[in-house]
Formats: sequence, structure tokens, C-alpha cells
Amino acid sequence: TNGQSHEDLSEGESIALEEMVNKNSKELEVIRSNRRALAVEIQSLTKQIKFFTKKIPKLSMEIAGCDTSREELTKRLPILREQSILSPADENRCKTLKEEVSKCKSDMASCATLASKLESETAKLKKSIKSLGGSKLKKQQAACDDILSLLNDKQSEIRSSKVGIKSSKKAVIKAKTAQTTEEKELEKNSKSLEKIKNSLTKLEDEASVIRIAIEEVKERESAQREALNKVSEERDALKETQSKLKCAEIDLIGQIDNLDKQVKDGKKREVHWKEEINKLNIAQNQDVLDNEDEDDEEETTPGLDENETMRMDKEEIAAFKRKATSSSLRVFSVEVLKQYSKDEIKNDITSLENERDSLAKHANMGAIAEYRKKEADYLNRVGELDDVTTKRNDARREYEELRRKRLEKFMDGFGQITLKLKEMYQMITLGGDAELELVDSLDPFSEGIVFSVRPPKKSWKNIANLSGGEKTLSSLALVFALHHFKPTPLYVMDEIDAALDFKNVSIVANYIKERTKNAQFIIISLRNNMFELADRLVGIYKTNNCTKSITINPRAFVKKEKLESASNILGEKTNIPH
Repeated sequence: TNGQSHEDLSEGESIALEEMVNKNSKELEVIRSNRRALAVEIQSLTKQIKFFTKKIPKLSMEIAGCDTSREELTKRLPILREQSILSPADENRCKTLKEEVSKCKSDMASCATLASKLESETAKLKKSIKSLGGSKLKKQQAACDDILSLLNDKQSEIRSSKVGIKSSKKAVIKAKTAQTTEEKELEKNSKSLEKIKNSLTKLEDEASVIRIAIEEVKERESAQREALNKVSEERDALKETQSKLKCAEIDLIGQIDNLDKQVKDGKKREVHWKEEINKLNIAQNQDVLDNEDEDDEEETTPGLDENETMRMDKEEIAAFKRKATSSSLRVFSVEVLKQYSKDEIKNDITSLENERDSLAKHANMGAIAEYRKKEADYLNRVGELDDVTTKRNDARREYEELRRKRLEKFMDGFGQITLKLKEMYQMITLGGDAELELVDSLDPFSEGIVFSVRPPKKSWKNIANLSGGEKTLSSLALVFALHHFKPTPLYVMDEIDAALDFKNVSIVANYIKERTKNAQFIIISLRNNMFELADRLVGIYKTNNCTKSITINPRAFVKKEKLESASNILGEKTNIPH
């Protein structure tokens, strides 16, 4: 029973947990939706903030303009008020004008009443006239209206006809002027036609001469084509002979190589046999001392050996010549020749000749000329390509040479600057260390340089992770190292000593004073231990809302002070009582 109750509790707990999970998931979804809405609102508010931040300066400018205009208007207000006050004469005139206006209004009202009465009376009279006249009067009025309409139509026609007459007169004048111009143009055209006819006759004469020349050229061309065809045939025959000669030449070169090998072998044998002969001669000399009779016999044997070697070399050369002559032509045996019949070979020859003649009749003779043109164009293009490739290769060589020189110069300067940078930083900081390193030593121009510094009693750091004073000291050390490598005539420095203490300012100032005399430094500074060492001081001050400048020579003040102190000392000495 206890186990069952525990199971029931676990199931209830699971159900409750599931409900809690569902509630939490729903709350999570609501929170996420709220967060999205808030993010959207934040974006819209940031946009509005940007818009208003951009609009604020404009509004401030408008407010400033409104303030200026308001000030001007306030200044003008008393003047306008004085002008708006009426004088007694103006007041009297206003009263008289108002009285006149009231009189005019009363007169106008009386006139309006009279006009209305007269209009009513005229209407009554018209009605009475119509009633008295009757139908006859109406017909007469209609006839009068018709006549008036006809009159109006006729008048409009007369006006239009007058306008047409005027336009026709203008057209006549224009036509007369156009006629005169066209007559002049006709005269000019007739003259130009005569000139053109004369030139045409001349051109026809020249064309006849040119035609004759063209026919002659065509005849020459046909003759030259025939000659060309003959030359091309001869060239083809020469090419065939040349190819055959090349084949023969290759064979001969192979034979010559073989002969050279044999000659070398013969020379080697000759050297070998000569060595053997020398050995035999030495043995012969030794035998002469022992026995004079045996010396004659020993002399005959080496001679026989030399004759044998020469005879063997001659036989080998003759055998090689026989092999070369036999290998140049192929000889068929009688049994092989019996397999072929002469009649079949002749029939094959005649059929091949007939095919050759038929192909020659239908052959395109202009194809050779086209082929030559295409070949000439191809050769020109190949020549251009060769020129371009040579230029490309020369440019590439120059580019690689320039890159090599640039790398060499850069690495030379980089080494000198790094050494001088270490020296300068140690001198400025009294014990620190600095170093320039290449990110990619193989290609230093691709990635760049890393400037790392070790201030005194600290670890190595990148220049971006230093304080303000340390950054200024390291950058000044780099500037001085660059000045040592390649001096620049002018430097402008703006408050380089703002983040430095008294000691470092005096170190930098003394270095600039003593070590960089081959350059001019313009330094903007507010530190007295910096500008007291200057050769010239330019002071900027302001009086009466206007900036002014003054130039001072500190050395002159020092001389004056020395002279004043010396004069004071002399005066004190002279005033001493004896």
C-alpha cells in the first residue's frame, strides 16, 4: 500500500510539473514576444534619437536665427510705434474722410433704389409694347434677329477673307523671294552640273585608261598565277626532295655516329695496343741485357702485333661500309616478287592517275592564295604574339627585379631602423626595450609590422595596450629612428609633451636640441622646460577679441640678463668704501 501511494504521489507530482512546465513555457513565449516588441521599440527609438540628434543642430541654428530676427524686430518696435501714432492733422483728415464715405454710401443707396425703380418701369414698358404689337411685332423681331445673324456671319466671312487676302499677299511675297532664291540656286546648280559633266568626262577617260590597265594587270596576274602554280609545284617537289634528303641525312647521321663510335673504339684499341707495345719494348730492353740474340726475336714480335691491329681495324671499317650500303636499299627476293602481277600494278597506276586528273579539274585554285593569305596572317599574328610575349617577359623580369630591389632596400632600412629604435627607446626611457617585427617575413608588404615595447620594469606589450605617456615615448623613439635613417627637413609636432612628466619632457627636449640639428622642428607646447630650449618662441595671445602673435629670441633675453647682472655686480664693487 505504501508503494502504491508513493506511485500515486509521483504521478500527481509529474502532472503538476507538466502543468508548471506548460505555464512556464507560455510565460516564456510571452516574455520573448515582449522582448521582441521592446527590441523593435528600442530600434525605433534609436532611429528617432539619431533623427533628433541630427535635427537638434538645425533647430538650434533656426532658434539662433529667430533670436537674431527677434532682437532686430524688438529694436525696430519703438520706431514703428512712433510712426503708428497719429498726428492731430491726420485725425482731422480721417474724420473728414469718414464723413465723405458716409455721404457716398447714402447716395449709393438712393441710386440703387432709383435703378431698381427704372428697371421695373422698363420691364412694364416692354410687356406693354409686346402686348400692343402682337404677332406681327414678334415676326418682325424674328426677321430682325435673322438679319442680324446673317450680318454677323457676313462680317465674320469678310474678316476671314481679309485675313486670307493678307496671308495670300504674304505667301505671294514669300513665293517671289523663294522663286528668286530658287533661280539663283538653279544657276548655281547648272554651273555645278557643267563642272560635274566635265569632271565626268575626265573620269570616264581616266576610267577607260584604268580599265585597259586593269586588263593588262589581269593578264599579268594570270601569267603570274601560272608561274606561281609552276613555282608551287616546283616547291612541292623540292619539299618532297627535301624531306627525302632529310631522311637520308638522318640515316647518314646515324651511320656517322656509328662510325664515330667505331673510330673511338679503334682509338681505344690503338691506345691499348700501344701500351702493350711499350710494355714489350721495356721487356725487350731487359732481355737485351741478358741475351743479345733473343733481342732480335723480340723486336719482330711487336711489329707483327702492330700490323695485326691495323689489319683488324681496316677489316672492321670495310664490314661497316658493307652494312651501311646494304641497309640503305631494301632488296626483295624472287619469291616475294612472284606474288605480285605487273598488269594489276599497271591498272592501279592508271586508276590513280585518272583520279588525280579528275581532282585537278574540280580543284579550287584560289584555295592556295587563300591559304597563303591565311598563312601570312597566321605568321603575322604569331609574330605579334611572340613580340607581346617577349614584352610581357621583359616587363615581368623588370617587375621581379624591382620587387627584389624593393625588398632588399626595405629589409636593409628595416634592420637599421629596428637597431636605432632600440637605442633611442633605451636612451629616452633609461632602461626600456622596443622592437619592430614583421608579421610575414616572406612577404613583408602583405601583412604589415608589429610594434612591441617593453617599458622599464614591465613586460612586453603591443603599442595599442600602452598608456598615453608610454605611447608618446615609443612613437617619438620611432620618429627619431626614422629621422636617423632618412632625415626629413621639417617636423610639426602638436603638444607631444601633454602626457609626459617633467623628466621625460626634459629628456625629449634636450634630444631634439642636441641630436637633430640637421632638421627644423615646429613644436606646439605649453611646458616651460620644452619651449625654454627653443631658438625662437612664437607666442599667441588675445586682446580686444582679436588674436595676435609675437616672436621672441630667448638668447637675447639671456644675454640681457647676464649683462644686467654683470653691471649690478660692477656697481656693487665700485660702491664699496675704501
